[in-house]
Amino acid sequence: MSKLNNGDFYFGISDSKIHICFFETGKNNIKQSVDFDIPDSLNNNLNFKIILNLLRANIRKLEKSLGSFLNQGNISIHSKTNQNIFFCIKTIFDKKKLDNGVIANLVQSGIQYFNNYEKNLRIVHVIINKYIIDDISYDLLPENVTSKKIILEIEIVCLDKNLINKIQNLFKECKINLNKIVSFKYAKQFLNKEKDPTMCISAKRVIDGVNKSEVVIRHDNLRKIGIFDKIFYLFD
Repeated sequence: MSKLNNGDFYFGISDSKIHICFFETGKNNIKQSVDFDIPDSLNNNLNFKIILNLLRANIRKLEKSLGSFLNQGNISIHSKTNQNIFFCIKTIFDKKKLDNGVIANLVQSGIQYFNNYEKNLRIVHVIINKYIIDDISYDLLPENVTSKKIILEIEIVCLDKNLINKIQNLFKECKINLNKIVSFKYAKQFLNKEKDPTMCISAKRVIDGVNKSEVVIRHDNLRKIGIFDKIFYLFD
């Protein structure tokens, strides 16, 4: 088998089921998938080895079908621990041109503040719902604008940090790197009337940039990181 370079793997995980899906590059429909039930519950630590063996077996099944190795992917998590938190960032400038770099620094300062006081949640999505620039409201950052005052209305979507660590350890045992984490509760709002039992279609839509107001969080996988080490940028 060879390393796959013509598509992406997505995982959908809930408290009772895991889906593994493969999308060909440039296509939005699942080409192949496998799934299996989780005995009892993902929250039951005694199930770790059982789930691990099931995950390995189903990964091998999909790898054999595709003739390629699975070593990385994105994951959508359906969890009751999902929380949406809203806050504002207000800054006064000495007449400053606003661009993505300026906005990223403002968002990062807000996230740092949140992280100082919240130790049990991990941020998986950051959304700028509104820009209020010199008392004028915008849904998206306007081009070539200067400002003396800006208010950002921020929404962050969080999941339980222990749950994410447990899931990451599960995939680490399978030698699979999880690139991006998506909250299914957040992602499913972009399905319209479609159904997504795998949780992967909506995750791909989010990662492909369906929400132009979302700020993407990139992680440095080479070392242990906190919020301070995350890099923020806006979708083009």
